[in-house]
Amino acid sequence: MELNENLPIYGVTKKAFATLGQNGVISAAYNHTCSECTQPYISPTTAVSESMNIDHADVTMHVLDGIVMGPTHCAYKNCEADLLNAHGGAFCSVHETDYGSKCHVVGCQNNKVLPTQACQQHKKEWDKHVQNRSPGALAGVCRMLRRPAENLEWLPKIQRDFVPYDGPVPAERENKTYFSPNRFYCVETICAPCGTVIAWAKFDKSESPTNIMKFLNKVYPTEASWPAYICIDKACTVLRHIVTNHAYQDWFQSTRFVVDSYHYINHKATDTMCHEWCNPAPTDGSAPNLVIPTTDKDGKPCLKCAFNTQACEQLNSWLGGYESILKRMIPGNFNWFLHAMLYYHTKHVLRKQKLQKKREEERNEHETDDDSQDPDTD
Repeated sequence: MELNENLPIYGVTKKAFATLGQNGVISAAYNHTCSECTQPYISPTTAVSESMNIDHADVTMHVLDGIVMGPTHCAYKNCEADLLNAHGGAFCSVHETDYGSKCHVVGCQNNKVLPTQACQQHKKEWDKHVQNRSPGALAGVCRMLRRPAENLEWLPKIQRDFVPYDGPVPAERENKTYFSPNRFYCVETICAPCGTVIAWAKFDKSESPTNIMKFLNKVYPTEASWPAYICIDKACTVLRHIVTNHAYQDWFQSTRFVVDSYHYINHKATDTMCHEWCNPAPTDGSAPNLVIPTTDKDGKPCLKCAFNTQACEQLNSWLGGYESILKRMIPGNFNWFLHAMLYYHTKHVLRKQKLQKKREEERNEHETDDDSQDPDTD
């Protein structure tokens, strides 16, 4: 990577991610396989999965999930460009030129009255915005004191739209003003069940099936790279999106979408499509690659999940500790910092796997030597 002299730090990080970031794909995890994320193929005993063309290869699973956090970007509709002024600005360089001198209320063509961002007609909207954003105001204090998912009696209630995992995606909300910049909705990650991070991406407005499928097609450009199973908490919603829009039908030839075991209990029991095609642990023999026989601590035979479907939940729990740092970064710094963290995290996971494998080989070799030294009792 070559950089110009005297480049500011945000220019360095932006150039580094553009050159080395590979659009969020973690190069350290390229072609990774291990016993935790790859299983030998087992032929199903029923006809539910007969259409899946995966009998020639080992079965792999990748897990998807999102964590709600992200940097700010241009407030204009459908624009994800970086802000021209990250300290108080709301537009990118293009829209700052077009709308910077105008009132920041959507649809208003009047010039703004300095030092405000609104015209005289919309002065009340600007004053309300300033009051709500002021650190000394009650709302500002509440934002600083409030912890995630915390609702105390003396704090104002936050209205949140609860959306079931197998329910329709709500319509996107339209901005009424451009007083403050927009913020990316979430960071979506793809992990192997062993914890190896495959790729990540930012979703702007929602974790919609459209965004999910665009992400998957970017990470898996060819059929040879598709995993046998993709695990996501809203797999049935994604599946309906594919069927309804007649899109991405090639995925059905080799890949099946399943819900992770933690969220599956929250899906509707009356949803036949979800229970037949997205069940992460069916016991009727329809998906023997997801459920394998084993023995419990008492030596009795039982069944267990073949893959860890909570890999992304565990990763997001770790990433959540950096949210207070990441949400204050500009997009260039955010992208490079997050990508570097996930890259080193993946290297750490692979190093632990290599060390564990070496220890197991040494243990097996030691047990073999002990057996060979036992006296003949015949």
